[in-house]
Amino acid sequence: MRKALLCGLVSLLAIPSLSSAKQLKMGVTIEDFNDVFMRYALDQLTDEAKKNNIEVIAADGKRDPQEQIKQIENFITQGVDAIMIHVIDQSIAPRITKLCLDAKIPLVYFNRKPEDSALSAGKVVAVASPEVVAGNLEAEFVAKKLNGKGNVAILMGSMGTAPQIGRTQGTKDVIAKYPGMKVVREQTANFARPDAVTVVEDWLASGVPIDAIIANNDEMAIGAVLVLEEKKMKDKVVVTGVDATSDALKFIADKRLDMTVFQNGGAQGRGAVQTALKLVKHENVPIFTAIPFEPVTYDNYKKYMK
Repeated sequence: MRKALLCGLVSLLAIPSLSSAKQLKMGVTIEDFNDVFMRYALDQLTDEAKKNNIEVIAADGKRDPQEQIKQIENFITQGVDAIMIHVIDQSIAPRITKLCLDAKIPLVYFNRKPEDSALSAGKVVAVASPEVVAGNLEAEFVAKKLNGKGNVAILMGSMGTAPQIGRTQGTKDVIAKYPGMKVVREQTANFARPDAVTVVEDWLASGVPIDAIIANNDEMAIGAVLVLEEKKMKDKVVVTGVDATSDALKFIADKRLDMTVFQNGGAQGRGAVQTALKLVKHENVPIFTAIPFEPVTYDNYKKYMK
Protein backbone atom coordinates (compact mmCIF):
# COMPACT_ATOMS: atom_id res chain seq x y z
CA MET A 1 0.00 0.00 0.00
CA ARG A 2 2.79 2.33 1.01
CA LYS A 3 4.63 1.52 -2.23
CA ALA A 4 1.52 2.31 -4.28
CA LEU A 5 1.07 5.69 -2.58
CA LEU A 6 4.72 6.53 -3.13
CA CYS A 7 4.45 5.69 -6.83
CA GLY A 8 1.34 7.84 -7.12
CA LEU A 9 3.10 10.77 -5.46
CA VAL A 10 6.07 10.47 -7.83
CA SER A 11 3.67 10.46 -10.80
CA LEU A 12 1.97 13.64 -9.62
CA LEU A 13 5.28 15.39 -9.13
CA ALA A 14 6.26 14.48 -12.69
CA ILE A 15 3.31 16.44 -14.10
CA PRO A 16 4.25 20.13 -14.60
CA SER A 17 1.89 22.50 -12.84
CA LEU A 18 0.12 25.06 -15.04
CA SER A 19 0.44 27.64 -12.29
CA SER A 20 4.23 27.20 -12.22
CA ALA A 21 4.61 27.67 -15.98
CA LYS A 22 7.14 30.35 -16.84
CA GLN A 23 5.58 33.73 -17.60
CA LEU A 24 6.69 34.95 -21.00
CA LYS A 25 8.23 38.39 -21.29
CA MET A 26 7.95 40.41 -24.50
CA GLY A 27 9.38 43.80 -25.43
CA VAL A 28 7.45 46.28 -27.57
CA THR A 29 8.55 49.63 -28.94
CA ILE A 30 6.38 52.11 -30.83
CA GLU A 31 7.16 55.36 -32.59
CA ASP A 32 5.56 57.75 -30.11
CA PHE A 33 3.50 57.26 -26.93
CA ASN A 34 1.74 60.56 -27.74
CA ASP A 35 0.40 59.34 -31.08
CA VAL A 36 -3.36 58.80 -30.63
CA PHE A 37 -3.68 55.82 -32.97
CA MET A 38 -0.52 54.03 -31.86
CA ARG A 39 -1.36 54.49 -28.20
CA TYR A 40 -4.67 52.73 -28.84
CA ALA A 41 -2.90 49.89 -30.69
CA LEU A 42 -0.43 49.55 -27.80
CA ASP A 43 -3.27 49.41 -25.27
CA GLN A 44 -4.94 46.64 -27.26
CA LEU A 45 -1.63 44.79 -27.52
CA THR A 46 -1.04 45.06 -23.77
CA ASP A 47 -4.56 43.84 -22.95
CA GLU A 48 -4.11 40.82 -25.22
CA ALA A 49 -0.77 40.04 -23.57
CA LYS A 50 -2.33 40.12 -20.08
CA LYS A 51 -5.01 37.67 -21.19
CA ASN A 52 -2.23 35.29 -22.18
CA ASN A 53 -0.15 35.77 -19.01
CA ILE A 54 2.55 37.66 -20.91
CA GLU A 55 4.52 40.49 -19.32
CA VAL A 56 5.01 43.42 -21.70
CA ILE A 57 7.90 45.84 -21.45
CA ALA A 58 6.85 48.90 -23.47
CA ALA A 59 9.24 51.56 -24.77
CA ASP A 60 8.61 54.96 -26.37
CA GLY A 61 10.71 55.43 -29.50
CA LYS A 62 10.19 59.21 -29.28
CA ARG A 63 10.30 59.40 -33.09
CA ASP A 64 14.05 58.68 -32.95
CA PRO A 65 15.26 55.66 -35.00
CA GLN A 66 18.53 55.44 -33.05
CA GLU A 67 16.64 55.42 -29.76
CA GLN A 68 14.53 52.55 -31.07
CA ILE A 69 17.63 50.55 -31.99
CA LYS A 70 18.91 51.01 -28.42
CA GLN A 71 15.57 49.80 -27.10
CA ILE A 72 15.81 46.64 -29.18
CA GLU A 73 19.34 46.06 -27.86
CA ASN A 74 18.05 46.53 -24.30
CA PHE A 75 15.25 44.01 -24.86
CA ILE A 76 17.83 41.49 -26.10
CA THR A 77 20.04 42.12 -23.06
CA GLN A 78 17.03 41.57 -20.79
CA GLY A 79 16.46 38.21 -22.43
CA VAL A 80 12.87 38.75 -23.58
CA ASP A 81 11.11 35.84 -25.27
CA ALA A 82 9.94 37.92 -28.25
CA ILE A 83 10.00 41.49 -29.57
CA MET A 84 7.28 43.51 -31.29
CA ILE A 85 8.09 46.76 -33.08
CA HIS A 86 6.21 49.60 -34.68
CA VAL A 87 9.28 50.64 -36.64
CA ILE A 88 9.93 54.39 -36.90
CA ASP A 89 12.02 54.41 -40.07
CA GLN A 90 12.00 51.68 -42.71
CA SER A 91 15.74 52.08 -43.23
CA ILE A 92 16.57 50.63 -39.80
CA ALA A 93 14.52 47.46 -40.34
CA PRO A 94 17.42 45.37 -41.74
CA ARG A 95 19.53 46.19 -38.68
CA ILE A 96 16.67 45.44 -36.28
CA THR A 97 16.07 42.12 -38.03
CA LYS A 98 19.76 41.15 -37.84
CA LEU A 99 19.94 41.98 -34.13
CA CYS A 100 16.98 39.70 -33.39
CA LEU A 101 18.11 36.89 -35.69
CA ASP A 102 21.59 36.90 -34.13
CA ALA A 103 20.02 36.77 -30.66
CA LYS A 104 17.56 34.05 -31.78
CA ILE A 105 14.63 36.11 -30.52
CA PRO A 106 11.37 36.11 -32.56
CA LEU A 107 10.47 39.51 -33.99
CA VAL A 108 7.09 40.83 -35.11
CA TYR A 109 6.80 44.07 -37.07
CA PHE A 110 3.30 45.38 -36.46
CA ASN A 111 1.32 48.20 -38.06
CA ARG A 112 4.26 48.93 -40.37
CA LYS A 113 5.54 46.22 -42.68
CA PRO A 114 9.18 46.54 -43.77
CA GLU A 115 10.53 45.34 -47.10
CA ASP A 116 10.28 41.60 -47.64
CA SER A 117 14.07 41.33 -47.38
CA ALA A 118 13.79 42.29 -43.69
CA LEU A 119 11.50 39.32 -42.96
CA SER A 120 12.46 35.71 -42.30
CA ALA A 121 9.98 32.82 -42.28
CA GLY A 122 9.34 31.46 -38.80
CA LYS A 123 11.57 34.06 -37.17
CA VAL A 124 10.76 37.60 -38.31
CA VAL A 125 7.25 38.37 -39.59
CA ALA A 126 4.81 41.25 -39.98
CA VAL A 127 1.22 42.00 -38.96
CA ALA A 128 0.03 45.13 -40.73
CA SER A 129 -2.34 46.67 -43.25
CA PRO A 130 -1.24 47.14 -46.91
CA GLU A 131 -0.48 50.87 -46.89
CA VAL A 132 -0.95 51.42 -50.63
CA VAL A 133 -4.59 50.41 -50.28
CA ALA A 134 -5.30 53.23 -47.81
CA GLY A 135 -3.99 55.79 -50.31
CA ASN A 136 -6.01 54.14 -53.07
CA LEU A 137 -9.23 54.41 -51.05
CA GLU A 138 -8.66 58.08 -50.22
CA ALA A 139 -7.87 59.07 -53.79
CA GLU A 140 -10.76 57.08 -55.26
CA PHE A 141 -13.16 58.89 -52.92
CA VAL A 142 -11.70 62.27 -53.87
CA ALA A 143 -11.79 61.49 -57.61
CA LYS A 144 -15.46 60.64 -57.33
CA LYS A 145 -16.24 63.80 -55.33
CA LEU A 146 -14.38 65.98 -57.85
CA ASN A 147 -15.72 64.15 -60.89
CA GLY A 148 -12.16 63.34 -61.93
CA LYS A 149 -11.00 66.96 -62.14
CA GLY A 150 -9.10 69.14 -59.69
CA ASN A 151 -5.91 70.06 -57.84
CA VAL A 152 -4.85 67.74 -55.03
CA ALA A 153 -2.48 68.40 -52.12
CA ILE A 154 -0.98 65.55 -50.10
CA LEU A 155 -0.14 65.86 -46.40
CA MET A 156 2.52 63.24 -45.81
CA GLY A 157 3.51 61.58 -42.55
CA SER A 158 7.04 61.29 -41.18
CA MET A 159 9.37 60.72 -44.11
CA GLY A 160 10.71 57.22 -44.56
CA THR A 161 7.89 55.51 -42.69
CA ALA A 162 5.79 52.77 -44.28
CA PRO A 163 2.55 54.82 -44.12
CA GLN A 164 4.19 57.87 -45.69
CA ILE A 165 5.67 55.81 -48.50
CA GLY A 166 2.77 53.46 -49.16
CA ARG A 167 -0.21 55.80 -48.68
CA THR A 168 1.39 58.56 -50.74
CA GLN A 169 2.17 56.13 -53.54
CA GLY A 170 -1.35 54.69 -53.39
CA THR A 171 -2.80 58.19 -53.70
CA LYS A 172 -0.62 59.06 -56.69
CA ASP A 173 -1.36 55.76 -58.43
CA VAL A 174 -5.08 56.58 -58.50
CA ILE A 175 -4.68 60.25 -59.40
CA ALA A 176 -2.51 59.21 -62.37
CA LYS A 177 -5.57 57.49 -63.84
CA TYR A 178 -7.42 60.81 -64.13
CA PRO A 179 -6.02 63.26 -66.72
CA GLY A 180 -8.03 66.07 -65.13
CA MET A 181 -6.44 65.65 -61.71
CA LYS A 182 -2.95 66.57 -60.57
CA VAL A 183 -0.90 66.82 -57.39
CA VAL A 184 0.00 70.49 -56.87
CA ARG A 185 1.43 70.27 -53.35
CA GLU A 186 2.94 67.52 -51.20
CA GLN A 187 4.73 68.06 -47.90
CA THR A 188 5.34 66.25 -44.65
CA ALA A 189 3.47 67.30 -41.53
CA ASN A 190 4.91 64.41 -39.47
CA PHE A 191 1.51 62.85 -38.73
CA ALA A 192 0.85 65.79 -36.37
CA ARG A 193 -2.14 68.14 -36.22
CA PRO A 194 -0.11 71.31 -35.34
CA ASP A 195 2.36 70.65 -38.17
CA ALA A 196 -0.51 70.19 -40.61
CA VAL A 197 -2.01 73.53 -39.56
CA THR A 198 1.26 75.28 -40.40
CA VAL A 199 1.68 73.50 -43.74
CA VAL A 200 -1.88 74.13 -44.92
CA GLU A 201 -1.73 77.80 -43.90
CA ASP A 202 1.39 78.15 -46.07
CA TRP A 203 -0.30 76.36 -48.98
CA LEU A 204 -3.33 78.62 -48.88
CA ALA A 205 -1.14 81.72 -48.59
CA SER A 206 0.71 80.69 -51.77
CA GLY A 207 -2.47 81.23 -53.78
CA VAL A 208 -2.31 77.89 -55.61
CA PRO A 209 -5.90 76.56 -56.00
CA ILE A 210 -6.50 73.36 -54.00
CA ASP A 211 -9.64 71.28 -54.44
CA ALA A 212 -8.74 68.40 -52.14
CA ILE A 213 -6.30 67.60 -49.34
CA ILE A 214 -5.43 63.93 -48.90
CA ALA A 215 -3.69 63.28 -45.58
CA ASN A 216 -1.69 60.19 -44.62
CA ASN A 217 -3.50 60.16 -41.25
CA ASP A 218 -6.43 61.69 -39.38
CA GLU A 219 -4.49 64.07 -37.17
CA MET A 220 -3.14 65.88 -40.22
CA ALA A 221 -6.55 65.79 -41.89
CA ILE A 222 -8.13 67.42 -38.85
CA GLY A 223 -5.42 70.08 -38.84
CA ALA A 224 -6.28 70.83 -42.47
CA VAL A 225 -10.00 71.05 -41.66
CA LEU A 226 -9.38 73.51 -38.83
CA VAL A 227 -7.43 75.85 -41.12
CA LEU A 228 -9.99 75.62 -43.92
CA GLU A 229 -12.81 76.35 -41.50
CA GLU A 230 -10.98 79.38 -40.14
CA LYS A 231 -10.52 80.66 -43.71
CA LYS A 232 -14.20 79.91 -44.56
CA MET A 233 -13.01 77.54 -47.30
CA LYS A 234 -13.97 74.08 -46.06
CA ASP A 235 -17.03 73.84 -48.30
CA LYS A 236 -14.71 74.22 -51.31
CA VAL A 237 -12.09 71.61 -50.35
CA VAL A 238 -12.50 67.85 -49.86
CA VAL A 239 -10.40 66.47 -46.98
CA THR A 240 -9.61 62.82 -46.22
CA GLY A 241 -7.51 60.98 -43.65
CA VAL A 242 -6.58 57.53 -42.38
CA ASP A 243 -7.11 55.68 -39.05
CA ALA A 244 -10.75 56.44 -38.15
CA THR A 245 -9.73 57.81 -34.76
CA SER A 246 -12.48 58.88 -32.35
CA ASP A 247 -11.79 62.55 -33.18
CA ALA A 248 -11.99 61.88 -36.91
CA LEU A 249 -15.28 60.02 -36.54
CA LYS A 250 -16.74 62.97 -34.61
CA PHE A 251 -15.61 65.30 -37.39
CA ILE A 252 -17.30 63.04 -39.95
CA ALA A 253 -20.48 62.90 -37.84
CA ASP A 254 -20.53 66.71 -37.86
CA LYS A 255 -19.82 66.73 -41.62
CA ARG A 256 -16.54 68.54 -41.09
CA LEU A 257 -14.25 65.77 -42.41
CA ASP A 258 -15.29 64.11 -45.66
CA MET A 259 -13.79 60.67 -45.34
CA THR A 260 -11.30 58.52 -43.46
CA VAL A 261 -9.98 54.99 -43.76
CA PHE A 262 -10.44 52.59 -40.87
CA GLN A 263 -7.18 51.01 -39.79
CA ASN A 264 -7.80 48.24 -37.29
CA GLY A 265 -5.16 49.07 -34.70
CA GLY A 266 -6.80 46.71 -32.24
CA ALA A 267 -6.48 43.78 -34.63
CA GLN A 268 -2.88 44.76 -35.38
CA GLY A 269 -1.95 44.94 -31.69
CA ARG A 270 -3.74 41.74 -30.72
CA GLY A 271 -2.45 40.00 -33.84
CA ALA A 272 1.12 40.96 -32.97
CA VAL A 273 0.83 39.26 -29.57
CA GLN A 274 -0.77 36.11 -30.95
CA THR A 275 1.80 35.91 -33.74
CA ALA A 276 4.72 36.42 -31.33
CA LEU A 277 3.29 33.73 -29.07
CA LYS A 278 3.11 31.27 -31.98
CA LEU A 279 6.70 32.08 -32.99
CA VAL A 280 7.86 31.39 -29.43
CA LYS A 281 6.08 28.03 -29.58
CA HIS A 282 7.64 27.32 -33.01
CA GLU A 283 4.22 27.17 -34.65
CA ASN A 284 3.73 28.03 -38.32
CA VAL A 285 2.64 31.61 -39.04
CA PRO A 286 2.43 33.57 -42.32
CA ILE A 287 5.40 35.79 -43.02
CA PHE A 288 2.86 38.62 -43.50
CA THR A 289 -0.60 38.81 -41.96
CA ALA A 290 -2.63 41.52 -43.74
CA ILE A 291 -5.28 43.42 -41.78
CA PRO A 292 -7.76 45.03 -44.26
CA PHE A 293 -8.40 48.78 -44.55
CA GLU A 294 -12.03 49.97 -44.78
CA PRO A 295 -13.40 53.27 -46.16
CA VAL A 296 -15.45 55.37 -43.71
CA THR A 297 -17.85 58.16 -44.72
CA TYR A 298 -20.90 59.87 -43.27
CA ASP A 299 -22.99 56.99 -44.60
CA ASN A 300 -21.32 54.31 -42.45
CA TYR A 301 -19.33 56.07 -39.70
CA LYS A 302 -21.65 54.87 -36.91
CA LYS A 303 -20.41 51.33 -37.48
CA TYR A 304 -16.96 52.41 -36.31
CA MET A 305 -17.96 54.48 -33.27
CA LYS A 306 -16.71 52.90 -30.04
